Amino acid sequence: MASSPQLVDTREEFLRKLKWLMFFRVVIITFLLGSTVLVHFKKTSTYLETYLLCLYGIIVCTYLLTLGYALFITHIKNLPLFAYFQIFFDLVFVTIIVYVTGGFESVFSFLYILSIINASILLYRRGGFIIASASSILYGACLDLEYYGLIPSISGNIPSVLYYKASDIFYTIAMNITGFYATAFLSSLLSEQTRRSKKELKEKEIDFKQLEALHNNIVQSINTGILTLNQNDEITSFNKAAQEITGYSIFEVLGKKFDRIFPPSKNNLQNNDQNTNQKRFLQRSELPFSRSDRIQIILGFSVSILRDTLGNKTGKIFTFRDVTRYREMEKQIKQIDRLAAVGQLAAGIAHEIRNPLTSLSGSIQVLQDELNLDNENCQLMNIALRESKRLNGLISDFLLFAHPGEVEKNKLNLTSLVEDTISLFLNGPECRKNIKVTKLITPNLFMEGNEKQISQVLWNVLKNGVQSQPQGGSIHIAAKIENREHPLSKSISLSRIKLSVKDKGCGIPQGIQEKIFDPFFTTKELGSGLGLAITYRIIENHGGEIIIHSKENEGTEVVIYFPLTS
Repeated sequence: MASSPQLVDTREEFLRKLKWLMFFRVVIITFLLGSTVLVHFKKTSTYLETYLLCLYGIIVCTYLLTLGYALFITHIKNLPLFAYFQIFFDLVFVTIIVYVTGGFESVFSFLYILSIINASILLYRRGGFIIASASSILYGACLDLEYYGLIPSISGNIPSVLYYKASDIFYTIAMNITGFYATAFLSSLLSEQTRRSKKELKEKEIDFKQLEALHNNIVQSINTGILTLNQNDEITSFNKAAQEITGYSIFEVLGKKFDRIFPPSKNNLQNNDQNTNQKRFLQRSELPFSRSDRIQIILGFSVSILRDTLGNKTGKIFTFRDVTRYREMEKQIKQIDRLAAVGQLAAGIAHEIRNPLTSLSGSIQVLQDELNLDNENCQLMNIALRESKRLNGLISDFLLFAHPGEVEKNKLNLTSLVEDTISLFLNGPECRKNIKVTKLITPNLFMEGNEKQISQVLWNVLKNGVQSQPQGGSIHIAAKIENREHPLSKSISLSRIKLSVKDKGCGIPQGIQEKIFDPFFTTKELGSGLGLAITYRIIENHGGEIIIHSKENEGTEVVIYFPLTS
C-alpha cells in the first residue's frame, strides 16, 4: 500500500493540486453539460424539459459546492480527507448525470474515469482504487436499480435499459468496472512513478544545494582572494577574502568590468589572453593596486580558464593575495645581505687604514711639539691633525656599522629615554629655533636595549628631520603600543612599541628611497652617509624594524618598531 500523500507532498503542493481539481471540475461540467443543453435545444428548441432541469441543477450545485470548497479550503486541516470528500461528491453527481442522460445508454459514464484519474493524482494508488471501487458500486447500482424498476425514468417513458437482456446489462457493468480498476491501476502507477521521480529529484536537489553550500563555504573561508569573470570580462563572483584584500564590497564590483577595478592589469590580461588556448593555468603576475581606501598594495595573482561541464570556456578565474608584506621582507633581507657583504669587505680595510692613521696622527703631534713652526706651517699642521681626527671618527663610525659587536642591554624605560633625548636635542647646536617639536608619548614603555645606542638612533632621526627643513617647520614624535598582524599568520598578533618621527620637510625622492640605508650614500654636501646605515644596524641588533614613508615636498615619517617588554 502506498504511503499517505501528506508524507510525500507538502501542504502547499497538495493545496495547489486541490485547486486545479476544483478548476477542472467547473470547466468539464460547464463544457459537457452546456454542450448537451445546446445540442438538445437545436433538436427540440426548448430548455425546460425535465432532464434538462436536472442538468441545470447539477451545474448550479457544482458551482455552489466549488465556491464553498474555495472559501473553506484554507481552513481545512486534513486535506487528503477533504479530497476524498470532494471526489466522492463528484461520483454522486456523475451517477446522477448518467441516470439523467439515459442510464445504460448514457455517454457520460467516462466521467467516472476522470474522477479515478483525479484520485490517483491526488491520493495515489490507495485513493485511486478506493474511488474505482466507489465508482463501480454507484454505476452498478444505478443500472441495476433502473433495470429492476426501483427508480423511475426522468422522462416518464419506459427506461431504455428494459429493452436489453440482463446478460447485456451485467456484461456492460462488468466491462466498465474492469475499466475503472484498470484506469486506477495505470493512473496510480504513473502517479507513483511521478512521485518517486519527484522524490529523487528533491533528494538530488538537496544534495546539489548541500554541495553548492559546501563549495560556497570553502570559497568564502579560504584567505585567498577569488573572483570569476564571464566572457565579457565582467566580474561574476567575489569572495570574502577578495573583499578584505581590495577593500571593495561585493555589491561594488559585481557586474563591473575587470579593468575598472584592476586598471593596471589591463596589459597583463591582454597578454595572458594570447596563451589561453595553450595553457590551462596562466603565468603568475604581480601588480600594484590601490585599495578603496587609497592604500597602495602589491597583488600577486594567477589566472586560469573557467570551463563548464562540457569543457567549453565560460570565462576566467583569478586567485590573488596581498604580497606587500612579503615584498617588504624581501627588501629587508636584500638590504641585510647587501650591508653584511659591504661590512665584511670594508671592515678589514678600515682596520688596516686605522693603524697607520693612528701612527700618522701621533707623528704629526710629536713634530708639532718639537719643531718651531711659523704661523702658516702651524696652521697646516693643525689642519692635518683635524682631518686625521675626522678620518679616524669616520672609520670608527664605519666599524660601528660593520661590526657593532655585543653591547650590554638592560631593561629601558623608552618613554623616559625619548623624553631625555628630545630635551638634549632641543637644547643642542643641531636644532634650530624655527623648528617646532610636538610629542605624544605613552608612559611606561619598556624594552630591552642599550641606552646609548637607542638614544643615538633617535638623535640621528631628529637631526635628519631638522636638516630637511632649512627654512623651519615642525616635527611630531609619537610612541605607543601597537598590535600588528604576524607576517605569516593572521591569527597571531604581535605587540610592539611603535616610535614615529614625522616632519614636513622636503621629503625623499622616490628614486633613492631604496638606497637611504646604504653606507656612504648621502645627498648632503658634508654628510658621511653612515648615519641611517648605523641607525638601521642598531635597530636590527635590537630585534626591531624601521620603515620610512616619504613623499617628495610633503614630508617624511620614520616609523621604528621595538619588541615590547612587560
